[in-house]
Amino acid sequence: MFKRMFSTRRATLADCSACGADFVHPVEWRPHDAQSWWILLRCGECGNCWEQTVSDGEAELFDRELQRAEHGMRCEADRMSREALEQQADTFAAALDLDLIGADDFSR
Repeated sequence: MFKRMFSTRRATLADCSACGADFVHPVEWRPHDAQSWWILLRCGECGNCWEQTVSDGEAELFDRELQRAEHGMRCEADRMSREALEQQADTFAAALDLDLIGADDFSR
């Protein structure tokens, strides 16, 4: 379902070579030398882990890709929260309209 089996886009560090999912995230990272990084990567879909050494440019692209993914997840979480709050408000309003609850329900 989450795999990009027929995608024409170029594989990035976020793509798992084992399962094809784009749920790869860095577990650990550190400078390898002056122009590259060592990164321990893990796929959130299949759990596959591997080490990779990448250039500064590749690491920067991966960082931007992770930031975009995080932004997307935050937006979706915000949308789901708003949707849940709207549903709760609608349910509360319906209960008030049907006289199922009143001020006494909130007194001590």
